[in-house]
Amino acid sequence: MLLTTSLVAQQTDSLEIHKIKGKEYYIHVVSKGESLYAIHKKYEVPIDVIKSENPGVNDGLSIGEKIFIPVNKHQEEPSQPNGNLIQHKVLAKQTLYSIAKIYNVSVKEIIAANPDMNEKIEEDQLINIPVKQIKQVKDKKDTNTFIKPSGWKVHQIKKGETLYSLSKLYEVSIDSIKLINNGLAEGLKENEKIFIPIKQNKIGHFQLHKDTLSTTLQEILQQAFDSTEKNHFTIALMLPFYVDQNKEIAENISALEDKNVYPKSRFAIEFYNGFLFALDSISTADKSFEVLVYDTNGDDSLRILKLLKQIEGKPLDLIVGPLYQSNYEVIAQYGKRNHIPVVSPVKQPNKLLLGNEMAFKAIPSQANVVECISTLLVDSFKTANIIALEHANSPEKSLIESLIKAYKNKMLLNIDDTLAFTPINKLKIDRNFADLVAKLSSTKNNVIFVPSSKQAYITDLFSYLTSTLNRREYEDYTVTLIGLEEWLTYENIELTSFDLLNVYLPVHSYINYDDSTTANVINKFVAEREFYPSTVSLLGFDMAYYFGTCLMNYGTIINPVITNSYNHNGISMNFNFRKTGIESGFENQSSFLIHYQNLELVRVY
Repeated sequence: MLLTTSLVAQQTDSLEIHKIKGKEYYIHVVSKGESLYAIHKKYEVPIDVIKSENPGVNDGLSIGEKIFIPVNKHQEEPSQPNGNLIQHKVLAKQTLYSIAKIYNVSVKEIIAANPDMNEKIEEDQLINIPVKQIKQVKDKKDTNTFIKPSGWKVHQIKKGETLYSLSKLYEVSIDSIKLINNGLAEGLKENEKIFIPIKQNKIGHFQLHKDTLSTTLQEILQQAFDSTEKNHFTIALMLPFYVDQNKEIAENISALEDKNVYPKSRFAIEFYNGFLFALDSISTADKSFEVLVYDTNGDDSLRILKLLKQIEGKPLDLIVGPLYQSNYEVIAQYGKRNHIPVVSPVKQPNKLLLGNEMAFKAIPSQANVVECISTLLVDSFKTANIIALEHANSPEKSLIESLIKAYKNKMLLNIDDTLAFTPINKLKIDRNFADLVAKLSSTKNNVIFVPSSKQAYITDLFSYLTSTLNRREYEDYTVTLIGLEEWLTYENIELTSFDLLNVYLPVHSYINYDDSTTANVINKFVAEREFYPSTVSLLGFDMAYYFGTCLMNYGTIINPVITNSYNHNGISMNFNFRKTGIESGFENQSSFLIHYQNLELVRVY
């Protein structure tokens, strides 16, 4: 398989631990094309920690250079039971739900055992776990006690075994094995014991979540649990291929370069290629996919009505598309009536999710960027001069109040250090940017949040600030702009201005071409499809990989989304769906934060 090949290769790396001045390190030798971000992802150690241990990396990496990586102790043993409780040290990315699954207790029981605890837990936090339901598995030859999660079995690693071979042996995904074993950052070791997920008792699993689900979702899950395991899945792609305007659906570079290819069909063609490539990559001899392709011919309402008749009664597991809002709404309502999830691969308003539990938005809305930006302010700019610039004609201005609220909430969590935080000052300015400059500080970083996608307004703001900072009296001033994803499309703003103003942007998609997994996917794509994948092709790849894996592992995409049991970091975007209302649909909550640094885009989060 495509992605698993890369993952297995990482597991076979030598990870010898060296003790230097009482501290344990891995010694990593930089290879060609490796970036600091790729090394950080490989060892799951923060970039800042790597930089602090290796000051020289700030000047760039060299082939053959040795980097000292502090050993990240992922496998923390729970303390021995004391009365009715044991203590658990929270690991990176763990949630109350995942911890509850490990110890076979409910989230409510954990909260009851920790009356002063916030529902949002943090890494290294110690929490109490009630022991009455914990199942312990003891090995006769080992005095160590294993806490066995409900629905998982213990496997002792044999010589030569890899994550890939284990996934095949137990018919589970590599991601699921890594998830229950805290990432397996140090790889597999002979004779080591790890947890392997096994299929849940279907009736019991359904009853666990039944009280929190609507009638519609209860029916869907009950059908899935009561039916035999599916081995074949049918997905409908409803995209604007404009077949009548094209000679053929392009599947190779010669066709894509054909002058007769209708320009408006490129999105569909490129998405289609990436989508099929991913499904080919994850298909097995036992699990397969059938893709039904339907040409929506753009924003053609009559065509949509005809397509509805064609798909009526077909046993579809998923519908992707259409792109246009009015068409998507029609198909999403069909999905609602027939219990078929309908996913939009482009931006859609949240109102389309209201009252429809089968509607999915893969592209997060602008409201979701607030969490990302508030985290940035708390982590990096809490003592800066923070200004939120409100433009009267910008529909996104409501994001300011949301940001102020999120920032205050994060500040209150740091109750021992609230005085270290500076407030966000709201400033209403339409065109008189001199009023903004008057509020700048010469001794602090001036962090300015500008929630506006009005190109003329943003262009004028960039022009005014860059000319101001180039004046001698402002040479000691520092400005940091935080904006919106739409700014990336403004070709009339010089790249040097983005660099000068230290621009940060929340985006739904980011591709790290230096990452080894990304490079592997692209190389395989070029070899099989004979053209270089566009960003749209990689979007199609990521969506097919995520939803296809959900279908293969769970038989439906509803189960893993509801239980939050399968989030995925893709090549170009991440997936973390959340329900937007009791009887409403699901929206992807994952965003990236990027920063312009030395004329290049660098991922921050």
